[in-house]
Amino acid sequence: MDFTAIDFETATRRSDSACQLAAVRVRGGEIVDSVCWLIRPRPFVFSPANIQIHGITPGMVRDESEFGELWPEIQSTLGDDCLIAHNASFDLGVLMACLESHDHPVPDMQYSCTRAIARRTWPQQPRFGLKPLSDWLGIRFRHHDALEDSVACAKIALAAAEDTGATSLEELESKLSLSRGTAGDWGKKGPTTRRASSKRRSSARRPSAPASAVAIAGSTAATATLPSPTHSSTPTRTWGTSDSGMDLQRLMIRADFIRPLEGQKVVFTGVLSKLHREEAELLTSRCGGKCQSSVSRKTDLVVVGELDSRTIQAGRTMSTKEAAARQLADEGVALRIMTEQEFLEMIIAM
Repeated sequence: MDFTAIDFETATRRSDSACQLAAVRVRGGEIVDSVCWLIRPRPFVFSPANIQIHGITPGMVRDESEFGELWPEIQSTLGDDCLIAHNASFDLGVLMACLESHDHPVPDMQYSCTRAIARRTWPQQPRFGLKPLSDWLGIRFRHHDALEDSVACAKIALAAAEDTGATSLEELESKLSLSRGTAGDWGKKGPTTRRASSKRRSSARRPSAPASAVAIAGSTAATATLPSPTHSSTPTRTWGTSDSGMDLQRLMIRADFIRPLEGQKVVFTGVLSKLHREEAELLTSRCGGKCQSSVSRKTDLVVVGELDSRTIQAGRTMSTKEAAARQLADEGVALRIMTEQEFLEMIIAM
């Protein structure tokens, strides 16, 4: 996944009134660089309504350069990357209007839109604005700041790639049957749905249904095919919601961004009631953790489920793994022991 996410804020309703621009560069699915410019619009006029939206005042940009002066630096930053924005038609329109207003030729550009990407990746979502999507994915940001909006936009594109199993922007577009937008001195043409055979169109409209499902903050069930814990490149079952009603897809995507178990070794013991064991192991992996089959001094976390039949038949009040963990904890080993519910609440709260 290589692209540059951009976002403009404008001083008025005029497309050529840019007062802030940010660009976030993504390479190999990772954000590697970002830059933000404050811009003095020409004419130097601000609408109170726009100020109320983004908080940028005339005083904040009075001594900044105009777009025409900044363009060489901006163009060098953007390079030949495919540009991505949320509601990309607006941002590309601002870019082209500013270039024309400052007598710069409009270069040939390729672009895509995360609203269009999101609509095709998560069609069951009720709203596709930057803020609702970011809230659903667990992306924390300050809306209507160009840099933070650009970062959120980039993360939505990366989440869509993760959820569809795409390893490049081209592959993501292909999986979603989405053509790339283009722009130049002739004008612009936004991303559109590619024509496909009726069989492919039918398949694209029917995402895999969940086999089981954890509701987080009242989310609706999502559907996607996620890889198995042992063979990450080969989907083996469909996932969406757990048996308890939890929005597992959202939790998985959130885990990828937050990774609250980064570098930690985790052991599950007993019978889990909210997740299947393979779901719990996959969630741990997406959170950055590594599952172990037995408890040792290197274990960081033990998640305890209900007693299984063997433990009950043996007349024990806890599993051998939990007993070993509690013994190590008594010896001063820094090891956490928690229930399945506490484990899920910890991830959701991060």
